[in-house]
Amino acid sequence: MEEDSPTPFEDALERTGNGRYNYLLAATCGLVLLGMGTDMFGFGLVVASACDLNITVSQKGILTSLPFIGILLVSYIWGYISDTRGRRFSLIISVQAGFLLSCLASITTNWLFLAFVKFFSVCFSCAINSVAYTLVGESCVQRVRSKYMLMMTCFVVLSPGIAALLTYPTLSLNFESDVPLLGIKFTPWRLLMIVLAIPMGIGGIVICYFHESPKFLVNVGRQEEALEVLRSIYAINNRKSRVKSDFQVKSIYLEDSVCTKDYSLLKKAYEQSAPLFRPPLLWRTCQLFFIVSVIYFTNNSLLVWLPYVLNMLKVTQSQADYTKGDVCTLISVKPEPDNYTIEANHTKITPDICLGYIEDNVIITLVASAMVYSFLNFALSYLMRWRRVVLISILVISALSGALLNLMPEPISSVFLFMAFSCTNQAMGIMAAYFVELYPTSCRGMASCLSIMVGRTSTFVGINVVGNLIFYHCHITFYIWSLVVFSSAIAAWFLPPDKPLPSRT
Repeated sequence: MEEDSPTPFEDALERTGNGRYNYLLAATCGLVLLGMGTDMFGFGLVVASACDLNITVSQKGILTSLPFIGILLVSYIWGYISDTRGRRFSLIISVQAGFLLSCLASITTNWLFLAFVKFFSVCFSCAINSVAYTLVGESCVQRVRSKYMLMMTCFVVLSPGIAALLTYPTLSLNFESDVPLLGIKFTPWRLLMIVLAIPMGIGGIVICYFHESPKFLVNVGRQEEALEVLRSIYAINNRKSRVKSDFQVKSIYLEDSVCTKDYSLLKKAYEQSAPLFRPPLLWRTCQLFFIVSVIYFTNNSLLVWLPYVLNMLKVTQSQADYTKGDVCTLISVKPEPDNYTIEANHTKITPDICLGYIEDNVIITLVASAMVYSFLNFALSYLMRWRRVVLISILVISALSGALLNLMPEPISSVFLFMAFSCTNQAMGIMAAYFVELYPTSCRGMASCLSIMVGRTSTFVGINVVGNLIFYHCHITFYIWSLVVFSSAIAAWFLPPDKPLPSRT
């Protein structure tokens, strides 16, 4: 290749190498994802302990699922912003605004105001899940791209356990501080909301020290800025001064770039997403969106309701007339005339029960499962050359666990299968890699954000379906649910076949 001839972007990125800049960027985006996860999944623990708001089980379902409506409404907008204003810009705004609004939610006066503030908090923080992956994917060489994304997912998988670890000591505190202007008492569960948001706040500051995606800059015609970013990455990775002669790339071009026209805002937003729903991408979009919806429906719905399920399981086991059985047998509310309560130690136990704290077994289960899932996710990052096989295996294991859950004779093995059923979270990083690699740069941010919108929409449906059915029609719910997960494994069978990743592109 002649020295003055334009260099393909992937070749130029390959010359920057894989080093300190990439490690730190992936770690920082992982921290941001961890913060998003602790804030979102920890919210279920907050709701479970906010006894002074007198939240019923139906209100809990609305409260924990309403933020996902925010994701549904704004994911399209964040996809457009990400593809037009930049990945880094979107990430900084979303993380910092999400942190501030989560802190504001700690002084809520009733459950409706809490839902309102949390709704707007998630409207910002929802961009993190897709933009972070896109920023890393476009800043790292192809041979490690999928590996980094799966390792970043370790932080998301670990977030429920970190949320539980932060929750236990915080709720163990015993204090009440009057806030006269608001007419509330500042109690441990309010402090917990701030504590859970701290990782996101830290990540929002650190991400400011990283560059914009060089691939985005090239795609929008900012060639010199892209070259400067690549030189900086090269210098940091190779510990050299940032001079042109070192990098030896004078101009770059994108193989998958598209021409853009001067459209109105609505027309631009339409043009940004329309290619996803037209041939040749239409079939791939439907296939990936279906798999994503099943993954999020299964994992997130179980995570949100897990504290309530385990709390009820613990209380039910303390009954004098306790008999062994699977999880469904123990948590199912037995129909009694005009009353759905269970008497245990002279205390009426219902799904609406509020203990004001989280049972030790809930914390232990969340931490243990998060550590196991995170370790498995880290291990899977070394198997990305067989990612389609891994994805299918994960979905099949989940489906079998859900079906076998109902057949266990005692609760321990049943709880184990209950947690194994939620192992679809292991597939999130794999799906993120597919969205980055199977779509062109011009609509990649939109595709990733719309996938999160689809996933969170299915989560909203799942949370309310689980809340309405798991306590009353538990067995049949898991049988049908398992069939749905198995159908997603069939859909994954038709993904592009695995092939060895090249050392360079």
